[in-house]
Amino acid sequence: MNTSTILALDPGLRELGFAVLAGRKLVASGVRPLFLTPPAHRVAEGRRLLKQWLRAYDPDVVVVERTYAHPTGTFDSVHRFATALQKAASRRGFATATYPPQTVRKAIAGNGNAPKIDIARVLAAKYPSLRVYVTQDRKWKERYWQNLFDALALAEYHRIVSQPPSRSR
Repeated sequence: MNTSTILALDPGLRELGFAVLAGRKLVASGVRPLFLTPPAHRVAEGRRLLKQWLRAYDPDVVVVERTYAHPTGTFDSVHRFATALQKAASRRGFATATYPPQTVRKAIAGNGNAPKIDIARVLAAKYPSLRVYVTQDRKWKERYWQNLFDALALAEYHRIVSQPPSRSR
Protein backbone atom coordinates (compact mmCIF):
# COMPACT_ATOMS: atom_id res chain seq x y z
CA MET A 1 0.00 0.00 0.00
CA ASN A 2 1.21 3.48 -0.87
CA THR A 3 1.54 5.53 2.34
CA SER A 4 3.12 8.62 0.86
CA THR A 5 1.93 12.04 1.95
CA ILE A 6 0.49 14.27 -0.75
CA LEU A 7 -0.11 18.02 -0.45
CA ALA A 8 -2.43 19.13 -3.24
CA LEU A 9 -3.20 22.74 -4.12
CA ASP A 10 -5.97 24.27 -6.20
CA PRO A 11 -4.69 27.80 -6.90
CA GLY A 12 -7.04 30.67 -7.58
CA LEU A 13 -6.91 34.41 -7.20
CA ARG A 14 -9.80 34.49 -4.73
CA GLU A 15 -9.15 31.27 -2.79
CA LEU A 16 -6.48 28.61 -2.42
CA GLY A 17 -7.84 25.12 -1.88
CA PHE A 18 -5.62 22.51 -0.21
CA ALA A 19 -5.78 18.87 0.80
CA VAL A 20 -3.29 16.56 2.52
CA LEU A 21 -3.54 12.80 2.06
CA ALA A 22 -1.37 10.34 3.99
CA GLY A 23 -1.92 7.10 2.14
CA ARG A 24 -5.71 6.81 1.93
CA LYS A 25 -6.36 9.01 4.97
CA LEU A 26 -7.43 12.64 4.64
CA VAL A 27 -5.21 14.45 7.15
CA ALA A 28 -6.17 18.06 6.44
CA SER A 29 -8.16 20.07 3.94
CA GLY A 30 -9.59 23.51 3.57
CA VAL A 31 -9.72 26.76 1.69
CA ARG A 32 -7.68 29.85 2.40
CA PRO A 33 -9.29 33.09 1.23
CA LEU A 34 -7.02 35.38 -0.76
CA PHE A 35 -9.55 37.93 -1.98
CA LEU A 36 -8.90 40.25 0.96
CA THR A 37 -5.15 40.17 0.30
CA PRO A 38 -4.09 42.96 -2.08
CA PRO A 39 -3.44 41.48 -5.55
CA ALA A 40 0.24 42.44 -5.45
CA HIS A 41 0.72 40.35 -2.27
CA ARG A 42 -1.25 37.20 -3.18
CA VAL A 43 1.71 35.24 -4.54
CA ALA A 44 3.70 36.04 -1.39
CA GLU A 45 0.73 34.95 0.75
CA GLY A 46 0.45 31.73 -1.26
CA ARG A 47 4.15 31.03 -0.71
CA ARG A 48 3.78 31.73 3.02
CA LEU A 49 0.89 29.27 3.27
CA LEU A 50 2.83 26.70 1.24
CA LYS A 51 5.85 26.98 3.56
CA GLN A 52 3.55 26.53 6.55
CA TRP A 53 2.01 23.36 5.06
CA LEU A 54 5.41 21.98 4.01
CA ARG A 55 6.68 22.34 7.58
CA ALA A 56 3.51 20.92 9.13
CA TYR A 57 3.01 17.89 6.86
CA ASP A 58 6.41 17.22 5.23
CA PRO A 59 4.78 15.81 2.08
CA ASP A 60 6.48 13.42 -0.31
CA VAL A 61 5.00 15.35 -3.22
CA VAL A 62 3.24 18.66 -3.86
CA VAL A 63 0.57 18.47 -6.55
CA VAL A 64 -0.64 21.69 -8.19
CA GLU A 65 -3.46 21.95 -10.70
CA ARG A 66 -1.99 22.47 -14.17
CA THR A 67 -2.72 25.89 -15.59
CA TYR A 68 -1.70 27.47 -18.86
CA ALA A 69 -0.21 30.81 -19.87
CA HIS A 70 -2.85 33.10 -21.32
CA PRO A 71 -2.62 36.45 -23.08
CA THR A 72 -5.24 38.08 -20.84
CA GLY A 73 -5.09 39.17 -17.23
CA THR A 74 -7.01 36.85 -14.91
CA PHE A 75 -6.12 33.53 -16.52
CA ASP A 76 -2.47 34.49 -16.80
CA SER A 77 -2.42 35.66 -13.17
CA VAL A 78 -3.72 32.27 -12.04
CA HIS A 79 -1.05 30.57 -14.18
CA ARG A 80 1.72 32.72 -12.68
CA PHE A 81 0.38 31.98 -9.17
CA ALA A 82 0.28 28.22 -9.78
CA THR A 83 3.77 28.27 -11.30
CA ALA A 84 5.12 30.27 -8.35
CA LEU A 85 3.72 27.71 -5.88
CA GLN A 86 5.17 24.79 -7.80
CA LYS A 87 8.60 26.45 -8.10
CA ALA A 88 8.60 27.37 -4.40
CA ALA A 89 7.99 23.73 -3.44
CA SER A 90 10.61 22.52 -5.88
CA ARG A 91 13.22 25.01 -4.60
CA ARG A 92 12.68 23.61 -1.10
CA GLY A 93 13.51 20.12 -2.35
CA PHE A 94 9.98 18.71 -2.63
CA ALA A 95 8.89 16.61 -5.60
CA THR A 96 6.09 18.26 -7.58
CA ALA A 97 3.47 17.16 -10.06
CA THR A 98 0.78 18.89 -12.09
CA TYR A 99 -2.31 17.47 -13.74
CA PRO A 100 -4.89 19.05 -16.06
CA PRO A 101 -8.31 19.44 -14.43
CA GLN A 102 -10.06 17.51 -17.23
CA THR A 103 -7.83 14.46 -16.68
CA VAL A 104 -8.50 14.54 -12.94
CA ARG A 105 -12.26 14.93 -13.43
CA LYS A 106 -12.38 12.00 -15.85
CA ALA A 107 -10.59 9.76 -13.35
CA ILE A 108 -12.67 10.86 -10.35
CA ALA A 109 -16.15 11.22 -11.89
CA GLY A 110 -15.80 9.35 -15.18
CA ASN A 111 -16.30 12.53 -17.22
CA GLY A 112 -13.62 15.08 -18.08
CA ASN A 113 -16.29 17.78 -18.30
CA ALA A 114 -18.05 16.85 -15.07
CA PRO A 115 -19.32 19.87 -13.13
CA LYS A 116 -17.55 20.66 -9.88
CA ILE A 117 -20.59 19.58 -7.86
CA ASP A 118 -20.25 16.04 -9.27
CA ILE A 119 -16.62 15.90 -8.15
CA ALA A 120 -17.65 17.13 -4.70
CA ARG A 121 -20.34 14.45 -4.40
CA VAL A 122 -17.99 11.62 -5.40
CA LEU A 123 -15.33 12.75 -2.92
CA ALA A 124 -17.84 13.39 -0.12
CA ALA A 125 -19.06 9.81 -0.54
CA LYS A 126 -15.48 8.63 0.01
CA TYR A 127 -14.77 11.10 2.83
CA PRO A 128 -18.06 11.47 4.78
CA SER A 129 -16.70 14.24 7.02
CA LEU A 130 -16.76 16.51 3.94
CA ARG A 131 -20.47 16.02 3.14
CA VAL A 132 -21.34 19.20 5.01
CA TYR A 133 -19.43 21.23 2.37
CA VAL A 134 -21.20 19.81 -0.70
CA THR A 135 -24.53 21.60 -0.53
CA GLN A 136 -24.69 25.13 0.78
CA ASP A 137 -27.44 27.70 1.23
CA ARG A 138 -25.59 30.25 -0.92
CA LYS A 139 -23.93 29.88 -4.33
CA TRP A 140 -20.80 31.71 -3.18
CA LYS A 141 -20.36 29.14 -0.38
CA GLU A 142 -20.59 26.29 -2.87
CA ARG A 143 -17.97 27.94 -5.11
CA TYR A 144 -15.76 28.57 -2.06
CA TRP A 145 -15.79 24.95 -0.83
CA GLN A 146 -15.37 23.53 -4.33
CA ASN A 147 -11.75 24.70 -4.10
CA LEU A 148 -11.26 22.14 -1.32
CA PHE A 149 -12.79 19.37 -3.47
CA ASP A 150 -10.66 20.35 -6.48
CA ALA A 151 -7.51 20.05 -4.36
CA LEU A 152 -8.66 16.73 -2.91
CA ALA A 153 -9.40 15.44 -6.42
CA LEU A 154 -5.81 16.29 -7.42
CA ALA A 155 -4.46 14.41 -4.39
CA GLU A 156 -6.69 11.39 -5.09
CA TYR A 157 -5.67 11.34 -8.75
CA HIS A 158 -1.98 11.48 -7.86
CA ARG A 159 -2.43 8.68 -5.33
CA ILE A 160 -4.11 6.54 -7.99
CA VAL A 161 -1.56 7.13 -10.76
CA SER A 162 1.47 6.81 -8.49
CA GLN A 163 0.48 3.40 -7.09
CA PRO A 164 2.54 0.53 -8.41
CA PRO A 165 0.59 -1.79 -10.71
CA SER A 166 -1.22 -4.67 -9.06
CA ARG A 167 0.65 -7.99 -9.14
CA SER A 168 -2.51 -10.08 -9.24
CA ARG A 169 -2.79 -12.75 -11.91
